[in-house]
Amino acid sequence: MKNKSSSRKPRLNKKQRAWVNSFLSSHPNARVRTIYELDGDRVVQIEWWENTNPVILDPKTYIQGIISYNMWIKLRKSGDPRKTAEFSYRITPPEKRSASWHLTGQLSLELPQCYEVPEPNNPVTIKPKRRNTKTKKVKKFIQYTLPLSEISVLGCQII
Repeated sequence: MKNKSSSRKPRLNKKQRAWVNSFLSSHPNARVRTIYELDGDRVVQIEWWENTNPVILDPKTYIQGIISYNMWIKLRKSGDPRKTAEFSYRITPPEKRSASWHLTGQLSLELPQCYEVPEPNNPVTIKPKRRNTKTKKVKKFIQYTLPLSEISVLGCQII
């Protein structure tokens, strides 16, 4: 008979699910791609995308690109990220698109000047904890001497 736990997909506990849900709610178009277990922790792959700022060429056409994000985050059982997420992104070159409605906006900027896409930053970064750098005090050992005159040789014999 097969062990049911070995064929079951890893699932998130309540605290991990709460962290993932709060991340998904703060990033539009985000979804969980995969979940797997690694060293007792859960690794969650989240992907999302967003449009870049549109540049209006005329009242019916505009230029817009897409940025696709991919992130792998390792979550502890307490729901907190264990380390900084592995983060990657891909910028799709801007395309000329037409709109069925009338566009309004600034028309006088040149394309290379106004279509600069800032480089995305990792949304989940863990700052290393500052450790206390005080050195431990080494205890001084005191060596006591015993007076040999008061110890009798007969008192030290084992019976």
